[in-house]
Amino acid sequence: MDKEKNCKCGHSKENPMVMAKTRYTKGGYFWLSLGYSAKPIEVVFQCQECEEIIDVTTDEIEIEKYRFNSDIIQ
Repeated sequence: MDKEKNCKCGHSKENPMVMAKTRYTKGGYFWLSLGYSAKPIEVVFQCQECEEIIDVTTDEIEIEKYRFNSDIIQ
């Protein structure tokens, strides 16, 4: 059984203080800059209070879950 990861504030990735941010390839950023849709390569979960990155995933199901409702990280 995996232990849930927490930041130094104690927040898990399900906490409202933790934001999902998507990361793209260079080509993905290009298409986004033109107003088109692009598929992220990973999702990064970052605490907005301490700015610690809690988790990074490349799981296709997680990427689809956060694809359209997350911030973009560069």
